[in-house]
Amino acid sequence: MPHTTDVPVAWGDTDAGGLIYFPRFFHYVVVGVNAYFAPAVAAAGHLMESLRRDGYVLPAVEASASFTAPLRAGETARVEIAVTDCGETSLTVAFAVARADAGEPAASGSVTFVLVDGEFAPSPLPASIRECIRERGDAGP
Repeated sequence: MPHTTDVPVAWGDTDAGGLIYFPRFFHYVVVGVNAYFAPAVAAAGHLMESLRRDGYVLPAVEASASFTAPLRAGETARVEIAVTDCGETSLTVAFAVARADAGEPAASGSVTFVLVDGEFAPSPLPASIRECIRERGDAGP
């Protein structure tokens, strides 16, 4: 089941005209992914930081997006995340970003992440991440 996170659009997320700079949508996806997996790392607080403390990182290795409407500084983006595929070492999330107050779609796409160790070798996803995906009813790990 998709997880929704609201993210304020800050001036630093925009160009000189006050419109969101399109790569910032991918930053919002990472914010949404961290919120999605918050139950899996409740004691640690933050997914990416928890993984880093254990000697791992979860870089994006593939990303695609379609942009349909701009967001502006001062607005709130509503980010919906769902895990669509979960492999041994990777997971793919679908995302949709909309203007929170009006529900107007702004962007959608997918991002694939791979868990790697300090040598940048793929590593198995932790059981807590798989359990979180299972509990949310998304792609079976």
